[in-house]
Amino acid sequence: MLRFPLKGAAMLISSLCVALLPVFSQSIFPDLPSGRDTLTRYESEIKAYEARDKARPVKRGETLFIGSSTFRLWGNLETEFQDLHAVNRAFGGATIDEINHYAERIVIPYKPSRIVFYAGTNDLAEGDSAKNIYEDFLEFERIVHKKLPATKIYFVSMSPGPVRVKLQKRYDETNALVSAEARRSNKFKFVDIRPVMYDGKGKLKGNLFGFDRLHMNKAGQDAWEPIIRNALAKDK
Repeated sequence: MLRFPLKGAAMLISSLCVALLPVFSQSIFPDLPSGRDTLTRYESEIKAYEARDKARPVKRGETLFIGSSTFRLWGNLETEFQDLHAVNRAFGGATIDEINHYAERIVIPYKPSRIVFYAGTNDLAEGDSAKNIYEDFLEFERIVHKKLPATKIYFVSMSPGPVRVKLQKRYDETNALVSAEARRSNKFKFVDIRPVMYDGKGKLKGNLFGFDRLHMNKAGQDAWEPIIRNALAKDK
């Protein structure tokens, strides 16, 4: 039987952990910062959507959900919003500039009547300011309305998971900028889900999140569903 000296075994285990950390961090915690060096880290997911669309084309005028893993991990989203003809094209741990980069491929071609947008939390985690996120979202609005002027856009307010409460101030700053712009310009709607995320003492409800304390569980998704639905119903 092979025997490793204690020190050698420790070094081997340490090396394996370092090597596998990027794999585990992105598979288990796909929203955690991952060194955003390019805008194409989720190219494989986009190609998979394109292949699916080629096999089963999306009808024009549907309700498109676009964003990061908060929507991507909402497994039955299309079923829950089936009456609104929902199409879920969230990907990876997307940032807003990544969504903008892929908009011509997974937003514009569908010619959706409505877009429900949730992103920006990963941008904050990767160091962007509230102003950066606000400006990136306005660029998304311009990209969409340049090609699809009649499409209605709904920005779902940003809310942190328990592991990101330290960024609460920047979440609040971003939401304030976007909601003020929504009122001023009337080019998009601001959908505020924050009231259901906190208890009577203003503390984030931990029972709405999964084991990673970052992504919502079914209870969290169930809390969001009527708020999003009611916001869209107002514009019918």
